[in-house]
Amino acid sequence: MPTPGRAGASAQREHDRRVAAREARVRARHPRLGGLILALSDEPASTRVWQQGARGERAVAEAVDALGPDVVGLHDRRLRRPDGRLSTPNIDHLVVTPAGVWVVDAKTHTGRLEVRRAGDFLRPRTERLVIRGRDQSRLLDGLATQVAAVTAELERVGADVPVRGALCFVGTELPWGGETVAGVPLVGRRGLTRLLRRPGDMAVEERAAVAAYLAERFPTAG
Repeated sequence: MPTPGRAGASAQREHDRRVAAREARVRARHPRLGGLILALSDEPASTRVWQQGARGERAVAEAVDALGPDVVGLHDRRLRRPDGRLSTPNIDHLVVTPAGVWVVDAKTHTGRLEVRRAGDFLRPRTERLVIRGRDQSRLLDGLATQVAAVTAELERVGADVPVRGALCFVGTELPWGGETVAGVPLVGRRGLTRLLRRPGDMAVEERAAVAAYLAERFPTAG
């Protein structure tokens, strides 16, 4: 079996890098009182969000890994660009199931999530992903890029495997009964496990081969 990777490792590393850089700056500016200033001040939100993201990724990975041998989870993988080179952005979770491959992007936004729809027979139909009153539809763009990258790598070797994307939210107030936007499921961890348990016709050997190939093409980021 391929190395599953450490969920949240790259996000945690970025958090730790920012903490160390801030500490170095404060101590350089205030050699005598730097430690006191750091002890009495909070982390900037721009730093704290990385640790929050890492915790969310670990929580989603635990839900995936608890599903047993029928599901293979690959966590914190480097994204491969269309030119074949690896890039800095990562894929939070690649999950190989009997029904195909799921690309799962973990999110830790706080507040209420809703999908706002507009349009009728006179106007084009539109959907917007809104969290805490703010338009967060850009999250779909990032996921679409990841799904396209995974699909392209499987097509390179002629693997006819369905690839789908899902946004999995941790600590977000989700609509009762679930929701989708642009065909993308918006789920919590329980909803994600239901998606990953869907039946399919990929045999154990096929799932192992797909997981090994994806692990090679999308190496661990952490």
